[in-house]
Amino acid sequence: MGSRFSTLLLVLLATTGCRSGSASHAPEPKEIVDLSPRLTPSSACEFIGRRTCDFLGIPPHDPFTPVVPADPNHAYGLMTFTLLSHAGAHLDAPGRLLRNGALADQVPLGRLYGPARLWDLRWHDRHTPLQITDLSQLPAVQPGEILLLYTGYTPPAPDDWPVYTWLSPQAASWLTHQHIRALATDMPSIDSFQQGAQLLDRNRPPEEVWAAHLPFFEAGIPVIEGLVHLDALEDQSRITFIGFPLAIADRSGAPMRAVALVY
Repeated sequence: MGSRFSTLLLVLLATTGCRSGSASHAPEPKEIVDLSPRLTPSSACEFIGRRTCDFLGIPPHDPFTPVVPADPNHAYGLMTFTLLSHAGAHLDAPGRLLRNGALADQVPLGRLYGPARLWDLRWHDRHTPLQITDLSQLPAVQPGEILLLYTGYTPPAPDDWPVYTWLSPQAASWLTHQHIRALATDMPSIDSFQQGAQLLDRNRPPEEVWAAHLPFFEAGIPVIEGLVHLDALEDQSRITFIGFPLAIADRSGAPMRAVALVY
């Protein structure tokens, strides 16, 4: 009995030692796709066009300014940046519309990381909004997935409004009932800037101007806009999305570095 017990103990110790001594690693992706456009002093208005920037009051350039100490010999190459909260790939924070909505730094990071599914919407007319009938015919999105909407957005000429398909309020509400983890897209906004400008000129309330955003904010589903390079994910079936914003305590939003891990 004692010999058998000793042998069993040695086997258990050896097995435990092998497990504790071996490192456990997440699988390496075969590719990491950068979904974030490069930020420069003029990139924000180049992306949405000068007409939109003029209407919204966004300056054409966000300065990158060298830090110059009292003694120039003490300079260490530091810079200060002025960045639009919705520059490049960015998180649109619920606090922008909801009285008690989360600020950019309060959105749970677990909502911004996870398995993703791409819906290619480049076939849709760019001058009309996406409706429920457009989305319901696409492959079903699973609860807990991050949905990537790929519209093929391209920046407009400087004096034109951005032209892209956007979400109708009904389609936005329908998507929230699919229990997605987050919505991410190459659209500069899931609402139409041109339509929004018309509503603002008529003094319509924010919840009507940004009607596609509201259902997501109310459901606690993050909205990420301004992605690039979604074409690299067209034929991929195993994608993990990661998009963590700067931890800025602002109710408007924050730029982020977004990537897709392809397996």
